[in-house]
Amino acid sequence: MPDVVSDLLVAVAAGGPVLTDGGIETRIMFETDLPMDPHVQVAGLLGEAAGEQALGAVYRGYLAAGRSAGLPVVIGTPTFRASARYTERAGLGGAAAVTRLNHAAVDFHRSLRRAAAGPPVWIAGVLGPAGDAYLLDAAPGADEAADYHRTQADALAEAGADFLYAATFPAVGEAIGAARAMAATGLPFVVSFVVDEAGTVLDGTPLAA
Repeated sequence: MPDVVSDLLVAVAAGGPVLTDGGIETRIMFETDLPMDPHVQVAGLLGEAAGEQALGAVYRGYLAAGRSAGLPVVIGTPTFRASARYTERAGLGGAAAVTRLNHAAVDFHRSLRRAAAGPPVWIAGVLGPAGDAYLLDAAPGADEAADYHRTQADALAEAGADFLYAATFPAVGEAIGAARAMAATGLPFVVSFVVDEAGTVLDGTPLAA
């Protein structure tokens, strides 16, 4: 296991705070006048000078906060919508576009980390659900999800993410498939769910299960 991942696991096991980024799309939407593609969202800003400048400013704010507080930081790649369904809808193509965008995102974060001073910085390769995180109608089953998420998981791992993070999944079946795809890369991974007030995943599964 790479030392950087071992260090992250030690930090988490120690129970101390670890700072993460949050609301990247929301901050770009409300703090800049940059147009975002409705399908790939902030991933579409990669490779554009103004887009990368805006993204960098947001992420550097979190890095500065971590440095000021003496806390390690996890920065997630802006790839929540950088999977095939969305790249195709954006007119960018399929698997090749997924690989290109996810490689670019990790490369961008690696450059931010190189420029950062202070506590450790870890890069989470972010995967979003195949459909809307708050709806079940587009959530694939486990086998289909494993196939769907594999290209993105592989691209994030190949580019050098420290671990993978499947964010805000509405259905356990899709999360299982995404977990299979992430596990196949050999990297550590995390899965999070959208839950209701009763602590139930949107497909009706109690989170405790």
